Amino acid sequence: MRIEGGQAAVVTGAGSGLGRALALELAGRGVQVVLADLDEHGLAATAADVESAGVRALSEQVDVTDADALAALAERALAATGRIDLVVNNAGISPTEPAPMWELDLAAWRRVVEVNLFGVMHGIRAFTPHLVAAGRGHVVNIASLAGLISTPWSSAYSTSKHAVVAASETLRAELDIAGAAVGVTAVCPGFVRTPMVERMRQQLDSPAWRERFGEQVRQAALDSLEDALEPEEAARRVLAAVEADQLHALPNGGAHGGARARAERILRAVEDAER
Repeated sequence: MRIEGGQAAVVTGAGSGLGRALALELAGRGVQVVLADLDEHGLAATAADVESAGVRALSEQVDVTDADALAALAERALAATGRIDLVVNNAGISPTEPAPMWELDLAAWRRVVEVNLFGVMHGIRAFTPHLVAAGRGHVVNIASLAGLISTPWSSAYSTSKHAVVAASETLRAELDIAGAAVGVTAVCPGFVRTPMVERMRQQLDSPAWRERFGEQVRQAALDSLEDALEPEEAARRVLAAVEADQLHALPNGGAHGGARARAERILRAVEDAER
């Protein structure tokens, strides 16, 4: 899909971080942007910056865990813009406590999965029918590098992001079978310099995370945070992946070979099973 002026895009989690950067990059290309977030102040700031670029912005305070709210947003977005070309399911939350999965509070599990997985599913259900009916467009689901590798003490987050990758792959296959000219990209970024990453930096300095991780692992994580990608650059790489119709996009690369090592382990298992 070629991204160009006159198109319309929907971005959830647009009040900050990568969602905000994507909204501004799209606006800079002349794309009308529909912004959604729970953060009223962040949403207003992004909308103001989008409109200062000379592009119309529709902003809605929406909870992505509410399927009906996203369905209503889709109808309002279509009525306001006349078209929907790009949907970016970006809203997400990070883990709140370092704990092995057998100790992590079930309420924390449910909250992470509700936002990170069902928030994406609600977006897919709300917007994909409009794209299919129009015979064009692209769905971008923001997963994480944690959706391609295992991240100890972040089981709910990692599980939810693996599920987003799987959902994206399945959606692409189903659209292909249906003969729909709609693309799908699962974005698996590593660290991007966003408020979520800054909160992670603070968490790593907390007594609970120091005790759980140990100094060597904690320092390695802090070093990785220092290499975080700027959100503006991450946004450009995401949109480049959309224009190239890539199913998987890794804006930061493979996190020191972690994604490649996992893929190679799976390939070895397949080869062993076929012998």
